[in-house]
Amino acid sequence: MTEEEIHAWITFSTVPEMGLEDAVRLLGDFGSPGAVLDSSLSELRHAVPDELARRIASGPEDEQAEVIEKTEDWLRRASGSFVTSIADEDFPRGLFETGCSPLVLYGLGDRKLLRRRLLAILGTRHPSAEGERDAYEFGAALEKVGLTLLSSMMEGVEAASLRGALSDPAGAAVVLCASPLNRVYPASLKPIMMKTAKQGLLLSATPIGEFLTPERLELRYRYLAGMADAVLLMEASAHSKAIPVAKTAGSYGRDTLAVPGNIHLPLSKGPNRLICSGARLVESVQDIAGEIRGLSERIPRLSDDLRS
Repeated sequence: MTEEEIHAWITFSTVPEMGLEDAVRLLGDFGSPGAVLDSSLSELRHAVPDELARRIASGPEDEQAEVIEKTEDWLRRASGSFVTSIADEDFPRGLFETGCSPLVLYGLGDRKLLRRRLLAILGTRHPSAEGERDAYEFGAALEKVGLTLLSSMMEGVEAASLRGALSDPAGAAVVLCASPLNRVYPASLKPIMMKTAKQGLLLSATPIGEFLTPERLELRYRYLAGMADAVLLMEASAHSKAIPVAKTAGSYGRDTLAVPGNIHLPLSKGPNRLICSGARLVESVQDIAGEIRGLSERIPRLSDDLRS
């Protein structure tokens, strides 16, 4: 994208209270964000409700203009930064097809990872020592079966699997952040976030200058469910927030997998119940490769089992 096109996409994507359906309708009618922004109020009224048409026609107000300026400044200054829009070939198609997609994603790192097959590993923020070790080892072995880890940058199981994925200097991972990419949330994970930016890819739908909100945290999980080719639930309680994420991914047609556990342990309740509701049971990364549609035919068998 040219600087002019980037400016148009950032401006268009930050129009207050504009949903994906209205945005897609405008792009279909006018052809590009720049053309939408250059249109008159009367022209816009033919495509969207009057209030939204007025917001677009009047141009950015002070708060939106500040966000646009800060985001463009960050894109110029941050090495390896980029923006991808729903019109770009490397924008995650699975995310767009969910109907809750952002119009743009901001990236920092290896853009080519957007084309990889992604597996999200989910679980409790307070795993057992064994659960943390298993998450690390699963994360470290994914590349061997043609998968790249997708994480939402949370402590516990997710952080352990991310450390595993990046343990090899040639390893990579994609991290979907709720906060803008010039901030770290949670702050305790700043070192692994910095390492991901060097070895993998950080993504966020939040422009620079906007604040982290509970709504953005919830949306981040829906985005993750849409971006993933498959999700794997490891240790999690019966009421873990990871379970609805896995079920949402399943509703999007993604492969849903779970590692079973001891029936007497609270952190086994989540994956065991998910298996009962239809998730496929896996005990190794090779099992994952065998369960994910279209993957097992293209990879060699692994000789090692993580639980052996």
